[in-house]
Amino acid sequence: MGKSILFRLIIAIAIIVIAIIYFSPIWWVSLTAPNYPAERFPDGIRIHFHIDGVFNGCQKQESEEIQIGEGLNCLHEMDTINHYVGMYPIASGGIIERTLSQFLFVFLIVLLIAFMLSGRKLQTVALTIGFSIIITWAYVTLFTSGGIKYMSVGYQQALQTSMDLEPDEFQDWSGMQAMQENYKDSLGMYFRDRVKIEQQTDTLITASYIIMGVLIFSMLFIIGGIILKNSVFYWLLLIIPILLPVFFVLEYAGWLWWFGHNLHDMAAFTLKPFMPTVLGEGKVAQFSTHSYPHYGFFLIMLSSLLLIISGLIRKKQLKSLN
Repeated sequence: MGKSILFRLIIAIAIIVIAIIYFSPIWWVSLTAPNYPAERFPDGIRIHFHIDGVFNGCQKQESEEIQIGEGLNCLHEMDTINHYVGMYPIASGGIIERTLSQFLFVFLIVLLIAFMLSGRKLQTVALTIGFSIIITWAYVTLFTSGGIKYMSVGYQQALQTSMDLEPDEFQDWSGMQAMQENYKDSLGMYFRDRVKIEQQTDTLITASYIIMGVLIFSMLFIIGGIILKNSVFYWLLLIIPILLPVFFVLEYAGWLWWFGHNLHDMAAFTLKPFMPTVLGEGKVAQFSTHSYPHYGFFLIMLSSLLLIISGLIRKKQLKSLN
């Protein structure tokens, strides 16, 4: 009985941590250069990556000697810098992932709730109810007028900043419309080929439908496995959330590779395709780059550690029952 309570308690704590992660900065990137002196830009040109958006990481500098840097939006500043070497705007990367992120995180939580329950019937009911809520929520958010208001506050703030809009200018949009308009706007900031922008937007829409289809299929697949009493599927309920830090690093590194290997030929300075720094410090032209985990990533690692511990306890408990 003690182990049964303990593993559930640890998972409940992990669920709380996962919820906190969604609203936390996960990674930060900074550019430093001689034309951005440290006394005015102590953190360089810095941005913060969250699960649902990318945000300004520069702090306002105020003193008797220094009045420059007030109100500087380093997200826009970094886009301007990247533009000179032909890199796509930051908002154009991971746009589907950010749009679906809130549903994916609730998906992880539903898996963990089902893992805590004993018995195939209870697990099946929990998964069916949880997944039905996610699908309904996603449909209303993504495909109905005004659905954008059901997106996270962070997502809406990032959209507002990226497109330089007032909140009332996009409150009638659906989530899909917001994603498409944001993508078109980000590409249109620097790239004038309207035909190519439309083609890339069509590809974005197709990819989003494919990903949503895969997610729904995964839900049905997991429910089917639980119904068939396949122990592999029971442990998948825990293993998938455990792999969250792996998913994030692969996603982050993959998009960095894409940005560095898809440079636009309209750039003022020509660079060979390159791999931006994932972790640590690097050099691009006259800029030094800095890329490090923020406290949110350490929370991701903590959630995985808690889930691993709970899994070991659960495994020992099940072994003792056999």
